[in-house]
Order: sequence, then structure tokens, then C-alpha cells
Amino acid sequence: MVFELMKNALRASVENPQNGEIHPVKVLIVQGERDISIKVSDRGSGIPMNLQDQLFDYHYSTAPEPDKDSRIPPLAGFGYGLPLSRLYARYLNGNIRLVSVDGYGTDAVIYLQHFSENASEVLPLYNKTSQAKYQIGTMVQDWNVAGSLRPICHSVNNCK
Repeated sequence: MVFELMKNALRASVENPQNGEIHPVKVLIVQGERDISIKVSDRGSGIPMNLQDQLFDYHYSTAPEPDKDSRIPPLAGFGYGLPLSRLYARYLNGNIRLVSVDGYGTDAVIYLQHFSENASEVLPLYNKTSQAKYQIGTMVQDWNVAGSLRPICHSVNNCK
């Protein structure tokens, strides 16, 4: 997750210098009472508001399409880095948020649980058949479907 955010910030900073100057990427790591937050800030000219909704869509990328004939493996351009990073964070009961100012830069923050008992795996329920095998436990937000609630379950018939 951190590698993905750093890679994106560094690429944006190098590809979009402001007034001919490449600004440094800043990283802030904070351990709060309940969360650990990792903020990556760049001054790589930001992202226009009309494109920000697409940033977590699979196959969407601001990088040029990778050269298929190159022997050097590409680091960007396939459009799955940010969506997978957010998926990993949500799997660990955290999240990733992006705040971008067009013409200035972007702040990306990874939020993770401070205590391991709060960072338990949050498994999605994919269909009605699998849902029938789980006992209903504490209801939480399902990261797989916006606005839905589902029980926390670590295994079949073992819900919190």
C-alpha cells in the first residue's frame, strides 16, 4: 500500500514539476489512540475534480500505457495499484483516502487499526448462498458493496 502511494506521488512530482522545480514527497506517520495513519503528500500538480471519482476504478490509470514489447517491467499504467491498495486496507479494517487540489498536489492517507484485535480480516459475502452459512453477528459496513451492512465473520458459524 505504501509502495503504491509513494510510487504514484514520486511519478506525479517528477512528471509535473512546478516552476521547473521538483518538490519533495513528504511522508507523515502517526500512531493515534486507535489508528495508525500514513500520509503521503506530493506537489505533482494534483488531479482535476472530474477525474477523482475514477481513481479507484480498476483499469483506470493516469500513466501512459506500458510498452508490451519492452523487456523492462512497467511500474505503472495497468490501473490496479490504487484499487488493490484500498482493498488491502479495507481487508484489514482500514481505508485509503485521497485529497487532491488541481494545480497543486495530492495527499493520500492510509488508515490502519492500531490494535491487532481491531484489524481482523473483514471478509466479503459474495452471494446469498454463502450468507446463509454464517450466523448473524455484529453488523458492519461491507467494503465490497457501498452502503450495505453485513456481519463480522471469521469462519463459518463463528461470528463476533
